[in-house]
Amino acid sequence: MEKPHTSSVRARAVLALMAALSLSVGCESCLKRKPVASVPRLAYPSCGAGELPAPELLASGVLRSGPEMREQGVVERYTLTQRGCLRIFSVRQEWPRQITDVEVVYDAEYRPLRAWKRMAVPGFEERTEDIRLYEFRGEHPTMIRRSPDGEESYRFEGGEPVALVGPGRALVGAWIRRARLEVGEVARGPVFDFRGLIERVEDGQLRRDADRDDHVLGAVRVFTFYGRETVFADSRGDVVGDLAGLLEASHVDSPLPPAIPSPTPPDPRGTP
Repeated sequence: MEKPHTSSVRARAVLALMAALSLSVGCESCLKRKPVASVPRLAYPSCGAGELPAPELLASGVLRSGPEMREQGVVERYTLTQRGCLRIFSVRQEWPRQITDVEVVYDAEYRPLRAWKRMAVPGFEERTEDIRLYEFRGEHPTMIRRSPDGEESYRFEGGEPVALVGPGRALVGAWIRRARLEVGEVARGPVFDFRGLIERVEDGQLRRDADRDDHVLGAVRVFTFYGRETVFADSRGDVVGDLAGLLEASHVDSPLPPAIPSPTPPDPRGTP
Protein backbone atom coordinates (compact mmCIF):
# COMPACT_ATOMS: atom_id res chain seq x y z
CA MET A 1 0.00 0.00 0.00
CA GLU A 2 1.25 3.47 -0.83
CA LYS A 3 2.06 5.65 2.20
CA PRO A 4 -0.07 8.79 2.57
CA HIS A 5 1.62 12.08 1.85
CA THR A 6 3.07 13.72 4.97
CA SER A 7 1.14 16.97 4.46
CA SER A 8 -2.16 15.07 4.15
CA VAL A 9 -1.45 13.19 7.36
CA ARG A 10 -0.66 16.43 9.13
CA ALA A 11 -3.82 18.14 7.85
CA ARG A 12 -6.01 15.25 9.00
CA ALA A 13 -4.31 15.23 12.39
CA VAL A 14 -4.90 18.95 12.84
CA LEU A 15 -8.56 18.66 11.87
CA ALA A 16 -8.99 15.76 14.31
CA LEU A 17 -7.38 17.84 17.05
CA MET A 18 -9.69 20.79 16.35
CA ALA A 19 -12.72 18.49 16.50
CA ALA A 20 -11.53 16.98 19.78
CA LEU A 21 -11.05 20.42 21.28
CA SER A 22 -14.58 21.41 20.34
CA LEU A 23 -15.96 18.35 22.14
CA SER A 24 -13.94 19.07 25.26
CA VAL A 25 -15.96 22.20 26.11
CA GLY A 26 -18.54 21.69 28.85
CA CYS A 27 -22.23 21.28 28.02
CA GLU A 28 -23.14 24.40 29.97
CA SER A 29 -21.37 26.43 27.27
CA CYS A 30 -22.75 24.36 24.37
CA LEU A 31 -26.36 24.88 25.44
CA LYS A 32 -26.06 28.65 25.03
CA ARG A 33 -25.34 28.34 21.28
CA LYS A 34 -28.46 27.35 19.32
CA PRO A 35 -28.37 26.49 15.60
CA VAL A 36 -31.01 28.39 13.61
CA ALA A 37 -32.01 28.51 9.94
CA SER A 38 -30.65 32.04 9.48
CA VAL A 39 -29.86 35.26 11.31
CA PRO A 40 -30.07 38.90 10.15
CA ARG A 41 -26.98 40.10 8.30
CA LEU A 42 -26.57 43.68 9.44
CA ALA A 43 -24.65 46.42 7.68
CA TYR A 44 -21.18 47.29 8.94
CA PRO A 45 -21.45 49.74 11.88
CA SER A 46 -21.47 53.41 10.95
CA CYS A 47 -21.75 56.83 12.51
CA GLY A 48 -24.63 57.97 10.35
CA ALA A 49 -24.72 58.91 6.69
CA GLY A 50 -21.56 58.78 4.62
CA GLU A 51 -18.32 56.88 4.84
CA LEU A 52 -16.42 56.47 8.07
CA PRO A 53 -13.53 58.90 8.50
CA ALA A 54 -9.97 57.70 8.02
CA PRO A 55 -8.65 55.66 10.96
CA GLU A 56 -6.74 57.42 13.72
CA LEU A 57 -4.28 55.16 15.51
CA LEU A 58 -4.88 54.99 19.28
CA ALA A 59 -2.61 52.06 20.15
CA SER A 60 -0.56 49.32 18.57
CA GLY A 61 1.88 46.70 19.72
CA VAL A 62 3.45 43.28 19.38
CA LEU A 63 3.19 40.67 22.13
CA ARG A 64 5.04 37.37 22.07
CA SER A 65 6.04 34.35 24.11
CA GLY A 66 8.59 35.19 26.77
CA PRO A 67 11.24 32.69 27.87
CA GLU A 68 9.04 31.47 30.77
CA MET A 69 5.91 30.90 28.68
CA ARG A 70 4.96 27.27 28.13
CA GLU A 71 3.76 27.76 24.53
CA GLN A 72 6.63 29.12 22.48
CA GLY A 73 6.40 30.77 19.06
CA VAL A 74 3.25 32.78 19.82
CA VAL A 75 3.21 36.27 18.27
CA GLU A 76 0.31 38.72 18.58
CA ARG A 77 0.16 41.96 16.61
CA TYR A 78 -2.62 44.43 17.28
CA THR A 79 -3.90 47.91 16.49
CA LEU A 80 -6.63 50.00 18.04
CA THR A 81 -8.02 52.74 15.82
CA GLN A 82 -10.69 55.40 16.08
CA ARG A 83 -13.02 55.99 13.13
CA GLY A 84 -15.48 58.67 14.10
CA CYS A 85 -17.79 57.22 16.76
CA LEU A 86 -16.25 53.74 16.48
CA ARG A 87 -13.25 52.05 18.09
CA ILE A 88 -11.82 49.14 16.10
CA PHE A 89 -9.48 46.48 17.49
CA SER A 90 -7.59 44.38 14.93
CA VAL A 91 -5.53 41.41 16.12
CA ARG A 92 -3.44 38.80 14.32
CA GLN A 93 -2.24 35.90 16.44
CA GLU A 94 0.30 33.52 14.93
CA TRP A 95 1.90 30.33 16.12
CA PRO A 96 3.04 27.27 14.16
CA ARG A 97 -0.26 25.40 14.56
CA GLN A 98 -2.76 28.17 13.87
CA ILE A 99 -3.25 31.67 12.49
CA THR A 100 -6.14 33.75 13.79
CA ASP A 101 -7.27 37.17 12.53
CA VAL A 102 -9.78 39.19 14.55
CA GLU A 103 -11.57 42.49 14.15
CA VAL A 104 -13.90 43.85 16.83
CA VAL A 105 -15.95 47.02 16.37
CA TYR A 106 -16.92 48.95 19.51
CA ASP A 107 -18.78 52.18 20.08
CA ALA A 108 -17.07 55.17 21.69
CA GLU A 109 -17.56 53.68 25.17
CA TYR A 110 -16.15 50.29 24.14
CA ARG A 111 -19.51 48.58 23.99
CA PRO A 112 -19.07 45.66 21.55
CA LEU A 113 -21.12 45.96 18.36
CA ARG A 114 -19.65 43.36 16.00
CA ALA A 115 -16.77 40.87 15.88
CA TRP A 116 -15.15 38.88 13.08
CA LYS A 117 -12.73 35.95 13.37
CA ARG A 118 -10.83 33.86 10.85
CA MET A 119 -8.90 30.74 11.90
CA ALA A 120 -6.73 28.48 9.75
CA VAL A 121 -3.85 26.03 9.97
CA PRO A 122 -0.76 27.45 8.19
CA GLY A 123 -0.28 25.76 4.82
CA PHE A 124 -3.75 24.14 4.87
CA GLU A 125 -6.00 27.18 4.67
CA GLU A 126 -8.34 25.80 1.99
CA ARG A 127 -9.18 22.75 4.13
CA THR A 128 -9.18 24.35 7.58
CA GLU A 129 -10.30 27.99 7.20
CA ASP A 130 -13.12 28.86 9.60
CA ILE A 131 -14.66 32.36 9.41
CA ARG A 132 -17.19 33.63 11.95
CA LEU A 133 -19.16 36.88 12.11
CA TYR A 134 -20.71 37.81 15.47
CA GLU A 135 -23.38 40.49 15.89
CA PHE A 136 -24.25 42.11 19.21
CA ARG A 137 -26.69 44.77 17.99
CA GLY A 138 -29.84 42.67 18.22
CA GLU A 139 -31.90 41.18 21.02
CA HIS A 140 -29.50 38.21 21.21
CA PRO A 141 -25.92 37.77 19.99
CA THR A 142 -25.76 35.86 16.71
CA MET A 143 -23.13 34.17 14.56
CA ILE A 144 -22.73 33.28 10.90
CA ARG A 145 -20.03 30.68 10.37
CA ARG A 146 -18.40 29.52 7.13
CA SER A 147 -16.13 26.49 7.13
CA PRO A 148 -15.15 23.73 4.68
CA ASP A 149 -18.42 22.03 5.71
CA GLY A 150 -20.57 24.95 4.55
CA GLU A 151 -22.37 27.89 6.20
CA GLU A 152 -24.22 27.77 9.52
CA SER A 153 -26.11 30.26 11.67
CA TYR A 154 -26.43 30.40 15.46
CA ARG A 155 -28.16 32.42 18.14
CA PHE A 156 -26.78 32.77 21.66
CA GLU A 157 -28.83 32.91 24.81
CA GLY A 158 -28.50 36.13 26.75
CA GLY A 159 -28.49 39.81 25.91
CA GLU A 160 -25.83 42.35 25.12
CA PRO A 161 -22.39 41.48 26.58
CA VAL A 162 -20.46 44.08 28.54
CA ALA A 163 -17.16 42.73 27.20
CA LEU A 164 -15.59 40.29 24.78
CA VAL A 165 -12.71 37.91 25.36
CA GLY A 166 -11.14 36.72 22.12
CA PRO A 167 -7.94 35.37 20.65
CA GLY A 168 -5.02 37.45 21.83
CA ARG A 169 -4.62 39.29 25.09
CA ALA A 170 -4.82 42.77 23.54
CA LEU A 171 -8.63 42.65 23.36
CA VAL A 172 -8.83 42.67 27.16
CA GLY A 173 -7.68 46.28 26.81
CA ALA A 174 -11.16 47.26 25.57
CA TRP A 175 -12.73 45.82 28.73
CA ILE A 176 -10.15 47.68 30.83
CA ARG A 177 -10.92 50.94 29.03
CA ARG A 178 -14.67 50.51 29.44
CA ALA A 179 -14.52 49.57 33.14
CA ARG A 180 -12.17 52.39 34.27
CA LEU A 181 -11.42 50.59 37.53
CA GLU A 182 -9.50 51.87 40.51
CA VAL A 183 -7.39 49.45 42.56
CA GLY A 184 -9.68 47.01 44.37
CA GLU A 185 -12.74 47.67 42.19
CA VAL A 186 -14.58 45.00 40.19
CA ALA A 187 -16.71 45.22 37.02
CA ARG A 188 -19.28 42.48 36.43
CA GLY A 189 -21.61 41.45 33.64
CA PRO A 190 -22.19 38.99 30.79
CA VAL A 191 -19.02 38.23 28.83
CA PHE A 192 -18.87 36.73 25.35
CA ASP A 193 -15.76 34.53 25.06
CA PHE A 194 -14.95 33.53 21.47
CA ARG A 195 -11.42 32.21 21.91
CA GLY A 196 -12.33 28.56 21.37
CA LEU A 197 -14.10 26.57 18.69
CA ILE A 198 -17.27 26.72 20.76
CA GLU A 199 -18.11 30.13 22.20
CA ARG A 200 -19.02 30.74 25.82
CA VAL A 201 -21.48 33.26 27.25
CA GLU A 202 -21.16 33.63 30.99
CA ASP A 203 -21.29 36.07 33.87
CA GLY A 204 -17.78 37.37 34.28
CA GLN A 205 -15.85 39.88 36.28
CA LEU A 206 -12.80 42.06 35.81
CA ARG A 207 -10.89 43.00 38.97
CA ARG A 208 -8.13 45.56 39.27
CA ASP A 209 -5.50 44.27 41.66
CA ALA A 210 -2.66 46.20 43.27
CA ASP A 211 -0.21 47.74 40.84
CA ARG A 212 3.00 45.80 40.37
CA ASP A 213 6.65 46.55 39.69
CA ASP A 214 7.39 43.65 37.36
CA HIS A 215 11.01 42.52 37.04
CA VAL A 216 10.74 42.60 33.22
CA LEU A 217 7.95 45.03 32.31
CA GLY A 218 8.48 47.59 35.07
CA ALA A 219 5.51 49.40 36.62
CA VAL A 220 2.23 47.87 35.40
CA ARG A 221 -1.43 47.77 36.31
CA VAL A 222 -2.76 44.31 37.13
CA PHE A 223 -6.17 43.04 36.03
CA THR A 224 -7.67 39.60 36.66
CA PHE A 225 -10.71 38.29 34.81
CA TYR A 226 -12.75 35.17 35.50
CA GLY A 227 -10.89 35.16 38.83
CA ARG A 228 -7.99 33.22 37.33
CA GLU A 229 -6.51 34.95 34.25
CA THR A 230 -4.23 37.91 34.87
CA VAL A 231 -2.93 40.50 32.42
CA PHE A 232 -0.63 43.47 32.88
CA ALA A 233 -1.46 46.84 31.32
CA ASP A 234 0.04 50.29 31.07
CA SER A 235 -1.66 53.48 32.24
CA ARG A 236 -3.68 53.78 29.00
CA GLY A 237 -5.09 50.27 29.29
CA ASP A 238 -2.88 48.65 26.65
CA VAL A 239 -2.03 45.05 27.57
CA VAL A 240 1.75 44.61 27.83
CA GLY A 241 1.94 41.02 29.09
CA ASP A 242 0.31 38.39 31.26
CA LEU A 243 1.04 36.11 34.17
CA ALA A 244 1.56 33.14 31.84
CA GLY A 245 4.67 34.73 30.33
CA LEU A 246 3.43 36.72 27.33
CA LEU A 247 5.47 39.91 26.98
CA GLU A 248 5.83 42.98 24.82
CA ALA A 249 8.20 41.93 22.06
CA SER A 250 10.69 44.65 23.00
CA HIS A 251 11.32 42.82 26.30
CA VAL A 252 12.28 39.51 24.68
CA ASP A 253 15.93 39.12 23.68
CA SER A 254 15.55 36.38 21.05
CA PRO A 255 14.76 37.28 17.41
CA LEU A 256 11.10 37.70 16.53
CA PRO A 257 9.84 34.64 14.61
CA PRO A 258 9.22 35.38 10.92
CA ALA A 259 5.66 36.37 10.05
CA ILE A 260 3.47 33.53 8.77
CA PRO A 261 1.81 34.63 5.50
CA SER A 262 -1.81 33.96 4.58
CA PRO A 263 -2.98 33.39 1.00
CA THR A 264 -5.61 36.17 1.31
CA PRO A 265 -5.80 39.28 3.50
CA PRO A 266 -8.44 39.54 6.25
CA ASP A 267 -11.84 40.65 4.92
CA PRO A 268 -14.07 41.48 7.92
CA ARG A 269 -16.62 43.34 5.77
CA GLY A 270 -16.94 40.84 2.93
CA THR A 271 -16.84 37.47 4.68
CA PRO A 272 -18.26 35.02 5.56
